[in-house]
Amino acid sequence: MNESIIIQDLLGPLSTLLKRGEVAYENYMSNKKAFLYAIIIKDNNMRIRELILRYSHLLPHTQQSNAIELVAHIDIWSILWNDLNESKSHLLDDEFTFENSSTFPKKSVESLLGYYQELKIKINA
Repeated sequence: MNESIIIQDLLGPLSTLLKRGEVAYENYMSNKKAFLYAIIIKDNNMRIRELILRYSHLLPHTQQSNAIELVAHIDIWSILWNDLNESKSHLLDDEFTFENSSTFPKKSVESLLGYYQELKIKINA
């Protein structure tokens, strides 16, 4: 397994998208859960989903499981997002919220990011 390919193709871009998602979510929460920020979060989540589905086969089994847990969360979140979006028109400053029993898999994401840091250290050693 070539660790530099895993970093370049999957974990580096994933790390960047997760940081973008954090910023978008913070903006969403501090701006009355406006539809504008929900659109950005949706875009970011779809990019994360596609990235993982394209490259997670490069990961060791445990990390593949962590990546698929994140995809499963995004799948449920996306269906609920689409359902609300299609139910009525929204202006960019409208509040956009829905119930979701699928919680963000924080431990899985932390494990993926920890693995990313380990690989970077290993490659730079």
